[in-house]
Amino acid sequence: MKPANQRGQYAHYIRLISLTASRCRGRYGAMRVWSSFFLVFLFSNVLLADSERMPEPLLFVSPTNQYYFKLEPADNFRKSDARGALYKVQVGKDEVLYRSDGWYSFNVVVSSDGRFIARRGPWPRYDSVPEETPAVIFYDGGEISRIYYVADLIQDQSKLQKSVSHYSWGSSLRWSEPWSKDIVEIKTIEDQTIRFNIVTGEIEK
Repeated sequence: MKPANQRGQYAHYIRLISLTASRCRGRYGAMRVWSSFFLVFLFSNVLLADSERMPEPLLFVSPTNQYYFKLEPADNFRKSDARGALYKVQVGKDEVLYRSDGWYSFNVVVSSDGRFIARRGPWPRYDSVPEETPAVIFYDGGEISRIYYVADLIQDQSKLQKSVSHYSWGSSLRWSEPWSKDIVEIKTIEDQTIRFNIVTGEIEK
């Protein structure tokens, strides 16, 4: 489903082309006009498609600044081949406490003691099934402890904000406001703020 403003643009183009074609002399002149419109329509869909940000090395720091999680994309840029490690800051060389490989995210939150991580799932493609698309994932010592799917957090899926190639369901994951030691939050497209305990992965009531 295309955004309303985009559908309106297409309707405007169709009316304009129809008027131009009607003024063209002969069948072949009109055919040339409609062929040109088809090419414009085809390439406009490609240009309007959302571009995904390319993976790059990233650091995510704990509130205490004593721990950080480092994400490194693979040479082939496949997110499933990315590498991650949790470091403890020390004098000299920092210590690796654990690794967590096989995933990539631009939105990661690290607990104060470095043991727990919460991250957002991938930007959903337009055909991603909400019941199977990870929205928020929690880790304990580098291992998955809890996964919430888009369908777990969105009650009315008709409100998903769709574009040509993707859809959005909520904001970035962040520490709660006012700040609480173990509580992170996210705001959905339904204007609901959901708070999670980063230690347990449970939703706060």
